Amino acid sequence: MTELSSSALDADPLSHGARLALRRVVMVAWLAIGLGFAMEALILAGRFAAGSHPATTQVLIELAQGVTWAFFVCAGVSLGSAIAKVRASLGGLISAISAPLAMGIAKGSQKFMVSALDAAANPAILSLTTLGVLRAIEYGLLGWILASLASKEKPRPLHFALAGALIGAVFGGGITVLTIETAAANDAALALPQAITTGLNEIVSPIGCSLVVYIALQVGRHMKFISAEAR
Repeated sequence: MTELSSSALDADPLSHGARLALRRVVMVAWLAIGLGFAMEALILAGRFAAGSHPATTQVLIELAQGVTWAFFVCAGVSLGSAIAKVRASLGGLISAISAPLAMGIAKGSQKFMVSALDAAANPAILSLTTLGVLRAIEYGLLGWILASLASKEKPRPLHFALAGALIGAVFGGGITVLTIETAAANDAALALPQAITTGLNEIVSPIGCSLVVYIALQVGRHMKFISAEAR
């Protein structure tokens, strides 16, 4: 009976590979959700430090949006990095597509929470089109860089973190400045807590997402190693 089971496993090698891929997807999902909670905690800490105390309903709305955004964008970037070891440009394309999709889904979750909690949503400062294009370029480039790093024999976590920091500083910093200037031009200047929230969210998110991709990559490699040893 044991020999029969072993033969069946050897005859269907794709099933084992599919299980490893599924475990990696689950790992990315949990890490991305954790990133969403960590980002909200960081943002709340920044607000409290600036003297702001948001209402519980506002925190829940932002948490739903942040977790949804982190989940879908990190999943897209991780997927692109995983399947684009030969052509890093493919990883960038997948990441570029996932960013505006994640943003749209996150906005949808925000509207749902606003409706469910009977709260008022903060008006958008930058248009969804502008923000979508900027984030598509941002995460497309990040995905390309991470796919290039993932293709190396021994990728280092520092390189992934630096890639996220570079993208966050350039694009996240740019989006933050653009948001502040646009709000000021429309006579709706951002208060300090809002500016801090925007900056933390835009600059730190790419770093967190890069580390999620690295951890998932390492977990996937260790799973393959353990599987090979077992066989």
